[in-house]
Amino acid sequence: MTKTTPGKDIETNEPHWIEWVTGALSAAVVLIVIIWIAKDALTDRDVAPDLHGAVLQINARSEGFQVLFEIQNSSSQTASQVTVRAELSDSSKPVEVAETIFDYVPGHSKSKGGIIFQNNPYGKAISIRATSFNEP
Repeated sequence: MTKTTPGKDIETNEPHWIEWVTGALSAAVVLIVIIWIAKDALTDRDVAPDLHGAVLQINARSEGFQVLFEIQNSSSQTASQVTVRAELSDSSKPVEVAETIFDYVPGHSKSKGGIIFQNNPYGKAISIRATSFNEP
């Protein structure tokens, strides 16, 4: 059993100033998170994915030329089964075409991949673009 002494409480009637500061900071953090979530809920519209690609690097390999690229989704909505088409062209004439499929590209993010061409892409134009996607 706990021994108690009348009139000898450890707690005081007034809270310590650290308790007030901790409570105020916690309330501010909670308020900021609520405002952030509310802003996203009111202003972020789920529109169709906005996908575009960019070439990152070209490397010679034993089986051809590897072109590393990234596909970026500027929308807030995720795209699944994203088909990316890479076209290698010389003077507006297509030389080679290759495709790959990404399982998904989340909203406001990037995914990276690679395409292997048989023809040398140096000095030629490379076009990377998404040709289709599904909504998950």
